[in-house]
Parts: sequence; C-alpha cells; structure tokens
Amino acid sequence: MSNESARTKESQPLSTQGYRGTRDFHPELQRLRSWMYGHIKMVLESYGYEEYAGPILEPLELYASKSSEEIVSEQLYSFEDRGGRKVGIRPEMTPTLARMVASRAKELVRPIRWYSIPTCMRYERPQRGRLREFDQLNVDVFGGTSLDEDLEVLLTCHDLLVRLGARRSDFEIRVNHRGLVDDLLFGVLALNETQKAPLLRLLDKKDKMSAEAFREEASKLWLSAKDTETLEQFMSKPLAELRPLLGERTAHLDALEQRLECLKSLIPGECVRFDASIMRGFDYYTGLVFEIYDTHPENRRALFGGGRYDNLVGAFGVEPLPGIGYGVSDVSLLNFLEVHGLTPNLKRNTDVAVIRFSENDRQSALQLSRALRVAGVNVETTLSSVKFGKQIQWAERTGAQAVVFRGEEELKNDTFACKWLATGVQETFALADLQTFIHKLKK
Repeated sequence: MSNESARTKESQPLSTQGYRGTRDFHPELQRLRSWMYGHIKMVLESYGYEEYAGPILEPLELYASKSSEEIVSEQLYSFEDRGGRKVGIRPEMTPTLARMVASRAKELVRPIRWYSIPTCMRYERPQRGRLREFDQLNVDVFGGTSLDEDLEVLLTCHDLLVRLGARRSDFEIRVNHRGLVDDLLFGVLALNETQKAPLLRLLDKKDKMSAEAFREEASKLWLSAKDTETLEQFMSKPLAELRPLLGERTAHLDALEQRLECLKSLIPGECVRFDASIMRGFDYYTGLVFEIYDTHPENRRALFGGGRYDNLVGAFGVEPLPGIGYGVSDVSLLNFLEVHGLTPNLKRNTDVAVIRFSENDRQSALQLSRALRVAGVNVETTLSSVKFGKQIQWAERTGAQAVVFRGEEELKNDTFACKWLATGVQETFALADLQTFIHKLKK
C-alpha cells in the first residue's frame, strides 16, 4: 500500500455499525434486559436453581461430540489458537454444562438444579427472533425422578412467562415424548437405528411443509406409502387416539398422559397440550421433549425448547446422570414482550439530582451528595455550573424525582432545599434528619 493510500485510509472515519447479527445495548435496552433477567432469576431461585457460568471457548471436540451436526458444520465459529489447539466459540451451553457436571458428578448434591444466561454465537442468517450473537437462558436439573423433573421444568417455563406479565392465552406449552416416537418408528414401522435421525429431522420440519412435500421427502427415507400414512396419522391424532396405532406399546404414552394430567391440575389446562410434531433436532434427547409457543398472530413461533437427555453426562466416562433442560434466547423473549405489549417503560434509577449555583458551591454539593448516597439514595450530580434553569432541565432528563441544593440560607441553617419536579413544590429539610426526606421520596 502506498503512503498516499495509507493516509487516505487513516483519514476515513470508522463505521459505527457493529458486526452483522450482533446488537449494541445502549442503557435503555440494557435496563430492559436487566429487568427481564431479574424476574427470571427470582422465579428460578424460588425453585432452588443456582446460577453458574462457563468459558466462552471450548475445545472443538466437545462441540463436535455434543452439539448437533448443523451447529458444528454450519454455525460454529471455530479457529486454531496460537498454541495449535482447535477451539470453538460457544454456540450453546449444554456441552459445557455436561462437562462441568461430569467433572464433579460424585460430589454435587442431588438433585442438581442449575441455570445460566450466557452469551452465545452462531453463524447463521440474521432474521426476526434469531441473531448471530444472543444471550440464552439455560435451565437444567439432574438426579431426580423423571416425572418430578419433567413437571418442574415445565412449571418454571409457565411461571417465567407469567412473571413477565404474560396471560394464559399468550403462550402454549406443547409436549411430546421421544419414547413414544421410538415406539412408532421401531415397533410399528420396524425401522432400524440408522434410519431414525434423518426421519426425526423430517418430522421436526413437517409443520412447515405441505402434505405433498412431506410425502415426497418421506419416500426418500425408506418409507412405503403405508408407512407414510401411519406417520401422518400419528402426527395428526390426539394423544388419546394413538393407543390403537401403537398396540401394546403404551408405556411412554401412559407416561406422557400422566405428565399432562398433573400439569393441568396445576396450571390452566389451555396452556398445555400434546403435539406430535415436537421432535427437537438434537440427537441426545431421550424422553419428554417440549416447546413453548407464542400464540400472537404476528409472532407464531417457538420461544423455549428442550427435553430429557438421560445419556448426556455419561459420555465423559462417569456414571450416566439423567437430566432435563431447556433454553430460550433473549431475542425471542424480547420479541414476545414487544408483540404482547408487555415491555415496561423503565426509567433510570436516579432518585434525586444535586445542583449548585456556582463553582463556589462544589464542596457543599459533594458533601450533600455523599450524605444522601450513604443514606441509600441514588444521586446524580451536575458536573458543570451552567445556568440554574439548564440544570433543572438536565435533572428532568435524568428521571429524578427532585433536585436538591444548598444556597446561602441553607448553608447557614444546616438544611437543604428540595424542589419536587412533578409538582414544582419546594421544601426545606434538615441535614440532621435525612430520614424525613427519604420517607417522602420513597412514598
């Protein structure tokens, strides 16, 4: 590059656009995320879940072993570090969770209830509800009975949305059971294990395909026309009508009916139903699988997704530890809040603004600010002595309830003045009795 080209390049301003598929979290958006995460944490911790975290980089072999083929081959950000090690940037938390639990499997108190909200990255086409960088809530429980664990995680899904303001008509919990699917594939259709994965992927996409397209794709997967018809019956019938189709293979059907019956006794029945199209793409799911759907016509899509993975931890050479978990991205949750009109109008946390008349008032203003902060008040101070009226305007923009200041009269009497911004009323309070002021501020 010539010197002239280099100078031209240096003189060009840098772009203000971030990397495609990522977001800037200005304070107003960060307030919303903090509010949302605060409610999520309260719900989960009310059930006894503990927060954990893990590294954003893992050995590539961990993701190759534990993540889906689609994630590893098409979406994983991977590279070789300076030491020649092949690593990947976290596309999901489950492989790290499995590794962490396996590393301390013998000493952890069971049941193990963990949650995390890590930042993940996947190289995919950005679109509504899906970005390349996102935070994903992960909730997992290990070491209990399958019935108790399954019910608990589904209840947390319901309670999280309700805590965020959702009504019972805003979402639907849709459940299926991988064992029920296996009964159909291996028992009724007599398929072999190598045929399972591609067929599950097809069934997972069925609700997005026409009947003709589904039959055409099914014909490519060793299925006869009669087999395809049986599949279509399975996918369309209510749970109670599947018994004749399955014959004597009813253990998993009974288990799913038991879960639905228990759930409907605890939460509104219209919030939960059987849906045979719920497959979940990951190969490690072995039991209950579920998705929570947004029912709003502008955002009909899955929000949460998860299931039971009894064999996940055993791959690390430790005793298999049954578990169940789910994930939901902050992108999906924020879209859900938006379309349902549940996004709160959050203001800054400033209680009062301390202003001053001149440069000579700096010390007294700082002393007043410190006294208020020590007493538990959130205080912003002016950082320049502009005209008094402009300081009032600045204070209003901070969202403060009041401005406080000390003039000559207040300095003489060990008091401070307070002007309530909503009413314009001005009062005087004693410095020695801050609690009277705080009581009025917090009312």
